Amino acid sequence: MIRLFFLFTIIVAGFYFINHRDLTSTIDKVDIEGEFNFADVQLITERAKHLMGKKLYNIDLRYQKSEFEKIPWVKYSQISIKPPDNLTVKIIEHEPLFLWNELNYVNRDMKSFSTPNFPVKNILELSSNDYGYQEMYELFQSIQSYLLDIDEAVLALSKQDDMLEIKSENLTITVRYSRYPDKIGEFVSIYPDFESKLKNRKKIHVDLRYPTGFAVR
Repeated sequence: MIRLFFLFTIIVAGFYFINHRDLTSTIDKVDIEGEFNFADVQLITERAKHLMGKKLYNIDLRYQKSEFEKIPWVKYSQISIKPPDNLTVKIIEHEPLFLWNELNYVNRDMKSFSTPNFPVKNILELSSNDYGYQEMYELFQSIQSYLLDIDEAVLALSKQDDMLEIKSENLTITVRYSRYPDKIGEFVSIYPDFESKLKNRKKIHVDLRYPTGFAVR
């Protein structure tokens, strides 16, 4: 009976020693995972350095997660504890879908995010003084569906009150928003003949604001 008591005591003491060591261990290494195209790796690394030397099981994971997600271009972060003294920080970047009002990007989840600069080239540009960016993206999809028939991809779209300006690689189209389905539909229907007469011209500006017909310059 005494031997069993001593054996039990030794086992309890061993568990206490192991757990106590884990609970008091400090962070000696932070691994950073992710693919970085635009996020500042130095800022992420500096943020990770703040965790070094802290008690492994005393850090506020939710708070640290939010701090990483304040860094420009960081969409999501996940922090995992790896005993006895390691952390892993996984970073996922925003994937920009379009530039909104020349102020910020909107990602593929239709969430707006701010950046200190605009390094993404060849990205769709949307702007408006009276529409939100989700409405403008829906308008872009509508207009793009017309222009696909003439193999033109919309690169920029601006709506200012009742005025639309649509830019593709070869065309700039001005049209009233209130009439754009009919006017663009008419233009697309005669485009093959129109294109044949302007074979050697590029960067054509088409004004569809006229009651009948259109002007080209």
